[in-house]
Amino acid sequence: MQRRSFIGNVLKPVSMLAAACVAAPPTPEIPPAKATEPPGAPTPKATVNSKANLILNPLAVAQASFHRMFKSGELTLEKFPQFVTRTCGLTRVQWSARLLPGITPESAKTLRATCDKQGLRSLLLDPAIGIGLTSSDAAVSSAAVERLKPWCAIATTLSCTGLAIDLRGSGTYDEQLPRAIDGANLAFKVANEAGLPLVIQSLGGMTSNATFMAALMMQLKNAAIRLEPTFDSWQVSDTDTYNRTRGFEMLIPYAATVLADYLAFAANGDSVNFKTDFLMSTVRKSTFRGPVTILYKGPANEVDGVLQAKKVLIKYKCTA
Repeated sequence: MQRRSFIGNVLKPVSMLAAACVAAPPTPEIPPAKATEPPGAPTPKATVNSKANLILNPLAVAQASFHRMFKSGELTLEKFPQFVTRTCGLTRVQWSARLLPGITPESAKTLRATCDKQGLRSLLLDPAIGIGLTSSDAAVSSAAVERLKPWCAIATTLSCTGLAIDLRGSGTYDEQLPRAIDGANLAFKVANEAGLPLVIQSLGGMTSNATFMAALMMQLKNAAIRLEPTFDSWQVSDTDTYNRTRGFEMLIPYAATVLADYLAFAANGDSVNFKTDFLMSTVRKSTFRGPVTILYKGPANEVDGVLQAKKVLIKYKCTA
């Protein structure tokens, strides 16, 4: 298939989207849990598939869900691990560099010890280095890589499962795709030295365009670079929102984690913006059995928002 027959602007024909959706993704570096039989036991395909469907996705929470509590001083890093396990009833966390001010490898060791004491596991670390990896200016992209390096050490100390990266950029679809490939490869060289897989986040622009992200993954062909499909971040521009149903189905085969981002809740307890039922049924039909990370991004009480999201997700067979 020629390159220009797949990539283009945001408005692709449905047939092209379907082709991207069924394209075989690379094997994940962080493979989902799989049901296995005892050694020597027969494993008919139907039995294996049936057992795989019974495996539940573990829940996690994004530290960024509590950004106001951190800003006010109500929450501190010292208190946070116990807060997650006792108040939220969860045992996995996704870290944000914006809420780790002044952290050093030494203080990260202390935080790691506190997490271990509470039985809290670290998933991704978002280094929050800003836009720059995809710049056409080599000096700008090099500076972004330099900002990434110290966070690799922090992520390793915290025993994170991966490093999140931001591949937003400027320009047209065709202009951004090769820059995103280059930016991902630059970040990979740094992360790989630290033994960290990369996870590309959906943060708006082309990173919220599933056609673009699927094309990016097919071009990268790197099992140590994965995606974080999102429930609610599909805003490509001020006037264009990517089709959530189609997008989530296209990207779930490339997932290392799933971001369950909620803004507000309807009277029935579900999101005002989408139906969790469809998104989780898509997860169940896939082979993805990795973590589903709650991110509450609404204006209401942050603890209440996280707990409401947790309640909804447990209804759909996620497990704390």
